[in-house]
Order: sequence, then C-alpha cells, then structure tokens
Amino acid sequence: MFRISSLFLFLIFSASSATAQQLFKKPADMQDYLYKKECSGGMRVQTNGIALYLEYGWIKDIKRTRLMQVEYFYHINYMQKRQKAQRQSGRDFAYGLQNRFHAIRFSYGFKRTIADKANRNGVKLSVSFFGGFSLGLVKPYYLNLLQPTTDGNIQIKPERYSTDNASRFLALDSIVEAAPIRYGLNQIEPVPGVHLKSSLDFDWGSKDAFVKALEAGIMLDLYYKRIPVMINKSNRFYQIGLYMAFHFGKRW
Repeated sequence: MFRISSLFLFLIFSASSATAQQLFKKPADMQDYLYKKECSGGMRVQTNGIALYLEYGWIKDIKRTRLMQVEYFYHINYMQKRQKAQRQSGRDFAYGLQNRFHAIRFSYGFKRTIADKANRNGVKLSVSFFGGFSLGLVKPYYLNLLQPTTDGNIQIKPERYSTDNASRFLALDSIVEAAPIRYGLNQIEPVPGVHLKSSLDFDWGSKDAFVKALEAGIMLDLYYKRIPVMINKSNRFYQIGLYMAFHFGKRW
C-alpha cells in the first residue's frame, strides 16, 4: 500500500513540475478572471474510508485559486469481517473491531490550472495541495455479549473491549449482536493531528459558472498517538489513503 501511495504521489508532483517554479509569481499570460469566488461540495471515497466536504475558494486569476475546506471523515477498514448476529433480527457486527474512528478536518490550500479546456468543450486539468488540522474522534465499539451471572444464569450485556472481557469479546459463540449506536457516545476520545493531501482535478463543466469536477489524489493523516481501531492488529499513528472525489458547485 505504501509503495502504491508513493507512486501515486510521485505522479501528481510530476504533473505539476512544469509549473512549480511559477506558483508564487504571476506569469505574463495570466489574465484577470470573470469570477472571483467559488463554493462547492461533494463526497470523497478513500481506500480507508469515506468523507463529505464543503469547499470555499478565492479566485486570484484565471489559473490560481486559494481554498478552504471542512470535511467529515469516517474510517472504514474494507478488509474488516462482518458477522451475522445470533438473533434472526439482530444487528450484524464487525469482528475484532475495538473502536469506530471519525475525523473532522479543516484544510487550507491552493489549486493551480496546468491545462485549460477548449472554449466550448473539454476538461480543465488542475493540481491542488492542502494542509491542515485534523480532530480525530475515537468512539468505543460495543457488542451485546453473553455473560454468566452469580446465580448460574446467562444475561446479555452491552460491553466494550477490555483485557478483562477479551476472551468473550473475541469468541463468536459469546457475541449476540452489535449493541445500539448510542453506546459509547459519552466516551468519545478526541485525538488531534494534522494532514496533507494533493490531487489532480478534472473539471468538465461546460460553463465556467458551475463547478463539475472529478478529483483523484492521495492523503496523509498524522496523529499524536496510535489509533486503536482493531484488536490484535498493528494500529498506526498515521493513515495513508488514495481517493476519488466528485464535487459540484458554483462560481460568481
């Protein structure tokens, strides 16, 4: 995964290398642009989750735009095993999951056009770079487990993972179903961090007043400690993900 991500990042930087030396000065061929601002939103599908975001931009000229972005990210391990509940109408559960992980990201960056589209049709190609603050949110994952009582009976009790209940939390015959989502809401732990991302943006909108774009990129999240998502697996303090995003909006 790391090699694929490194290659993808290299391709993005290679695509923009021809213009990298001109990012901080205005070339003679740049023109004032009819539009000064833009606002768009969309959904991002990553190799490690999904995200919804809103983006606001200040258009400097026909090739440069400064951007601010806020997004909600939900971490998904696509290799995670889903198991059927013991109850016929019960909630299926994720085996080996210790915590759900969410993040709110605040980003600032810029977008640079490297290939403009034709007057009527075509695709405008841009490269973008972002950096910013991430607020990770670790929510305990609860399962309804079978638990023996002191009088010899069996009860069903919602529990989060701990070293004391590890043998039952990982035993399929002890797991009845996933507990309701409300369990763990009062135990959410914030984990601050930072992130960087870079992408290629393909805008195919037939009119400049509207934003219709496909974005492909790579993202790196760094947190101050390891994020305990799975049990008995190597959890990391960083996450690398390739992504594809679709966003739509308006310029004025």
